[in-house]
Amino acid sequence: MDHHSGCCASAKGRDASSRRTRTEESGIGLAGPVSQTIVEFAQRTRHRVHDDLVERHARELHSRSSYDCWNGLSDRDQELWRHMARLDLTNRPS
Repeated sequence: MDHHSGCCASAKGRDASSRRTRTEESGIGLAGPVSQTIVEFAQRTRHRVHDDLVERHARELHSRSSYDCWNGLSDRDQELWRHMARLDLTNRPS
């Protein structure tokens, strides 16, 4: 875990109190139309796609596209990845 010392909620990284504690909380505040759309879409698709699946898929999408550590991302960035995962999971052909 030493390689995460600069990014993962360490003394140099994010404050642990700024992290989301429950999945019901949104990492994005309702500040504009884009954030409102993301939050509303998450609420509409909650019954169709389980939160654990969304989280795993978001981490997978992020790892394919970035070398940054997931835990070093802000809550807003993580929520954007979750939104992309929800879009991907709900728009797949059956």
